[in-house]
Amino acid sequence: MEQYCDVVIIGAGASGLLCGGLLAEAGIPVMLLEKNARAGKKLSATGNGRCNFTNLHMDTDCYYGDDVWLRELLAEYPPERIIRQFHKLGVYHREREGYVYPYTNQAVTVVEALQDYCRRGGVRVVTDCKAVSVRPAGDRYYVRTSQGELGCRYLVLAAGGIAAAELGGSGSGYKLARSLGHRVHKTYPALTGLQCGGDWWNRVAGTRVQGRFSLRTDGRDLAGECGEIQIVRDGVSGIPVFQLCRVAAEALSAGGMVEGVIDFVPAMERTELRSWIGAHGIAGLVQKKWIPVLEGLSGSWKQLKEFTFPILGTFGMERAQVTMGGIPTEETNVETMESKMAGNVYLTGELLDVDGRCGGYNLHFAWSCAMAAAEAICQREKGGRKGCFR
Repeated sequence: MEQYCDVVIIGAGASGLLCGGLLAEAGIPVMLLEKNARAGKKLSATGNGRCNFTNLHMDTDCYYGDDVWLRELLAEYPPERIIRQFHKLGVYHREREGYVYPYTNQAVTVVEALQDYCRRGGVRVVTDCKAVSVRPAGDRYYVRTSQGELGCRYLVLAAGGIAAAELGGSGSGYKLARSLGHRVHKTYPALTGLQCGGDWWNRVAGTRVQGRFSLRTDGRDLAGECGEIQIVRDGVSGIPVFQLCRVAAEALSAGGMVEGVIDFVPAMERTELRSWIGAHGIAGLVQKKWIPVLEGLSGSWKQLKEFTFPILGTFGMERAQVTMGGIPTEETNVETMESKMAGNVYLTGELLDVDGRCGGYNLHFAWSCAMAAAEAICQREKGGRKGCFR
């Protein structure tokens, strides 16, 4: 391995690849370190392999994090700017109800475009290379890796979170950030399913409910989402559950008793539903596997509106799509992603304590951080005003 490079980026995922390509395009030497055998491994699996890479309905309400900090970042990097950037890389897009995908509907299109972008710019991508530690010395940082030590002027931490270990999630970036003086907020799984109590899940596993899923603690409703609820052997999954997973995780961590509630027919009020069941029964309202379960419980019409069960936990980090928690955003400059603890160090993506809803929001955040960091380094190295990649 070379002993020095102007910019070292740790993590060749979404934000690392884009940041590296942008810097290389500006003529700044970049080395990208990736602990996996290939770059973009997690990105390849995003959106069930379709890569919903941004969303036209962009607002701070779509994220959990510091609203003021996020509002400034999202104003600078709206969806149109992200789409324009990917058009430059040859990734045409399609849009469905605000959800933006590559036109091919394949994540590999985005991954290969970013890899080609880095390759054309001369980025050196070193795979199977784990960053072990970072130490500052004068105006440089030295990164000790599994392949030797490397010096740099600028360091970008784009190592991702803990989620999805088989795709590379490890939390190693938090350790590096801590060594540079950063705090790390407690981490939880986000965008994953929920383990539930009850002896009926095996009997109804594989079914899908077009209904409303909500959470309740101590008789108080926390939140609810409509959509397709997927029933699995150990509980519930699907987008409505993913959206509320972090709410359940926080409540359980605080020691609360959390219940899940399914409304199988949210379009019907209770009086209408009771009348319907009196005339027709429940066979026309639920999938066949559910009939003996619901009829075996008292008040089947009530169960259809309020099927309640205990939430035992989440499916864990190994099945989560993103990490909730991480480095507080207040410890970075939102305009540049530069660390307030260590000059010329930049933090991007899932390392930060921001997580978004399903729908392209987490990738949008990763791209935005990458562009902000690349612009800041380019401005410092080349001079000029912010906005060099517009």
